[in-house]
Amino acid sequence: MGANLYFIGGGNMPTAIIEAVRRKSATYPVDHIWVEEISRERAEFLATTYGTETATPTDAPDADIVMIAVRPQDDVAGVAASVAKRFDPAKTTVISIVAGYTIAKLEQSLGDGWRVVRIIPNTLTTVDYGYSGAALNANATREDVDAFLNTFGKVLYVEERLIDVITGFYPPNIVYHFIDAYVDAGVLAGLPRDVAKAIALDTIIGGTEFLKQKDVLPQVLLNINNSPGGVGITEAYTLNKTGFAASVQSAVLAAVERTTALGGNAK
Repeated sequence: MGANLYFIGGGNMPTAIIEAVRRKSATYPVDHIWVEEISRERAEFLATTYGTETATPTDAPDADIVMIAVRPQDDVAGVAASVAKRFDPAKTTVISIVAGYTIAKLEQSLGDGWRVVRIIPNTLTTVDYGYSGAALNANATREDVDAFLNTFGKVLYVEERLIDVITGFYPPNIVYHFIDAYVDAGVLAGLPRDVAKAIALDTIIGGTEFLKQKDVLPQVLLNINNSPGGVGITEAYTLNKTGFAASVQSAVLAAVERTTALGGNAK
């Protein structure tokens, strides 16, 4: 028999997870995927595209996993209280992907005895990349969720205090910003845009793979590449002078702070 999954919310992230689950059906078979979604158009899209079953806030099917995938500004406490009324803590594990919303807050609304897991996935799951930071409450174990979580990307089990940090650190947006600037730099230097894009992507993918194979810190390769008076050290000097590293670090810290703020303002 396969697993039964129940999603509350059908936005971009749960959609990416559902897509990944469907692709991994050979190793993680699923009998039912229910989606509770306020937008009828979105619910119909998911049903047509991924074969999900549309659910309502009064439904209480026999689900192995209930994923709370609403926005922090929504009534998260109300959603959790509704889950507690409709599902059985002896059978169901609750997973939350709500940014900034702590396990303690979920437990307060769910009541005692629930297995609760807080995860932070990202859209790279659709291409089998992207770490999901996962924090477990005292009742949950890795065995409760590991097979499910490994259908989309990779899993890092961490202390909950690191979840907001991971949320602000991992989004691929910062990579897209860099690629956008890198491609524009090639165009500024005289390359056609398609050529600049091809070179930029190949350099980033190749450089990342090379760094993984060498299993060293980036500084090691920079020291090798930055020969005296050469191109590499000139580029490094210019990036340092313009505050490149500080800009990246400031962006990540701001994203972490925003994640924490969203959770603090959640209902």
